[in-house]
Amino acid sequence: MKIEIGESLAVSYLKHVKRCVIYQTNWKSSSQWAFLGEGKDASEAFERLVKDGLLSFQGKTKPSFSQFLKQAEIDILGINLFEKKMYVMDIAYHEDGLNYKNEDRTIKSFKKKLLRSYLLLRSYFPEDYKYEIIFASPKVRPKLNKELEDATEALNDLRDDVLSKGAVVFKYIANDKFKDKILDPTLEASKDDADTNELFLRSYKLLSMPYTKPQPGKKEG
Repeated sequence: MKIEIGESLAVSYLKHVKRCVIYQTNWKSSSQWAFLGEGKDASEAFERLVKDGLLSFQGKTKPSFSQFLKQAEIDILGINLFEKKMYVMDIAYHEDGLNYKNEDRTIKSFKKKLLRSYLLLRSYFPEDYKYEIIFASPKVRPKLNKELEDATEALNDLRDDVLSKGAVVFKYIANDKFKDKILDPTLEASKDDADTNELFLRSYKLLSMPYTKPQPGKKEG
């Protein structure tokens, strides 16, 4: 099974920092599930987003709302039951920095992924829960970074209109903010925990062990 270190960090972040008691990677819906409220509000939002050009399907016929959701996968999902808040995270990690050549297509895909996550939450989870949808990357090139910041702001501007159902906030966290808001708080909050399922934290603790050189044995007289 492929293990993604970025996803492992995100799970630990949701578990220890955001205090999610339920968390899962690669979350997908089932065709056997019923929409909450028959999915009417989410379906109407989908149609509005398509009509306004905020969701596009290049070279393809527009899928039905149910088909659109079936194609979706949430990378990391977390639920804080006490605060009645849901978290969705997507972490993109590239050693040389996130820097796609076709920036226009990248921005459209970025918006589509976050909007699809919103529609999934709106369809299958209670409306009285708050939603926080996060895209994070430890290193993004300057030009693309500015484009993604602007795209996130544009998504949040939709909250008073087409996304008015369900309290949602979209967040983009990258570069120094990634370290300050995700990495460092996770390491601090989890320092007293030990879970063999948390690969990122196990790796960090392995690297942080106080290694010493072996001492030479005493010579026998």
